[in-house]
Amino acid sequence: MANFSTLLKNRNFVLYSVGQAFSQFGDRLVQIVLIGFVYKRWPGSTFMLAKLFFFTVVPSFFISPIAGVYIDRWNKKYVMIASDMFRAMAILCIPLFFIHGESIVPIYIIIFFVFASACFFLPARLSVIPGLIPKEELLLANSASSITWVISGIAGFSFGGVLAEWIGIKNSLYINSLVYVFSALSFLSLVYYIKNKNRSAKPEPPRQIEAILKKSFLHDLKEGLKTLFFNRKMRFVAYIFFIVSSMFGAIYVVSVVFIQEALGSMTKDVGILGMSLFAGLLLGSYIYGRIGQGLPKAKVIFISLFLIGIFIDAFAIGLKTFRSFWLGGLSASLVGFFIAPIYVIANTIIHESIESNLRGRIFSSIGIVMNLGFLFCMFIASMLAEYIDKFWILIACGSGLLLFGIISILAGFLKRFTSS
Repeated sequence: MANFSTLLKNRNFVLYSVGQAFSQFGDRLVQIVLIGFVYKRWPGSTFMLAKLFFFTVVPSFFISPIAGVYIDRWNKKYVMIASDMFRAMAILCIPLFFIHGESIVPIYIIIFFVFASACFFLPARLSVIPGLIPKEELLLANSASSITWVISGIAGFSFGGVLAEWIGIKNSLYINSLVYVFSALSFLSLVYYIKNKNRSAKPEPPRQIEAILKKSFLHDLKEGLKTLFFNRKMRFVAYIFFIVSSMFGAIYVVSVVFIQEALGSMTKDVGILGMSLFAGLLLGSYIYGRIGQGLPKAKVIFISLFLIGIFIDAFAIGLKTFRSFWLGGLSASLVGFFIAPIYVIANTIIHESIESNLRGRIFSSIGIVMNLGFLFCMFIASMLAEYIDKFWILIACGSGLLLFGIISILAGFLKRFTSS
């Protein structure tokens, strides 16, 4: 049976993981720096933080449908490189030209384009894995990829939180730009090829090749959406991602300001508690990668959602009632621990069920579904937080996930009971 050491012998997967690590580090660094930026200008405002993060999410609605089609046509390696370099240059513009300006509109525009570029990068990164490793190692590779994502996220959040307070927002953005350059250089060394079931088939006649090349953009877009909505497994993945993203959209900006108010710091404690979340993700990804191969996927997801809800409530109570940083950190790490199997399972289902020439569109479409739920609930929660204690919003979100998990588990038992 393959284990994690097998992946370390795969040069392409190692290079892919290094590039992914730098890119994820950059993504988390820019997030924590933006949190610090809002704190400096509008301390305690969940709505202003939500407005800034609005421009990190809204590009997916306009760009992802287009990106998914072209990712499936282009070389995914060069898509990732171009996206990293564009983000490096865009982030560099903020400290050079706009950080001290009176208007925040130019920063909104830059953030929009940075995350528009990410709409190309993320589906390409997720789609490329089956071209790097054998099919029987997909779950293991997704676990390893999640571990890499988590470790670099820990570094980005924790290092970024301290960095923003230590050297300031402007210098942190210079470092952020450089990190994306390192990511692009790692992907430059990657040797990627597409594994296609029809590789051994006879060459197509010239007329058929011409017909394939003339396939319209709308045809490709329709094909991707049709697969998403009419494939039972893809509907399930989209449904789960929508639920999780909606709840975490509601929690995200509220929890940031909740931590700042409870512990009295700009980004340091947000970064350290974020590190706890990512540490749990790391451990959860590793353990599930080792033992998850034979476990029922749907049951693992619903039990995980139930436990996530419990520990979100514990996180809120730990900081609000007991003012305990350690209880908050432990709860955050357990939330991360049980998030990990959900993402590993969902990505593995897509890799196992969808052909290479459709994955870009599927990942892009699911990204739209996730961001729709995230954005809507983020704004609703941020506006409610201006009038309702942030503690109760976190409790409501945790309790909602808890109830959803219980209902889904009971529904699964009932379905199996009636069918038997």
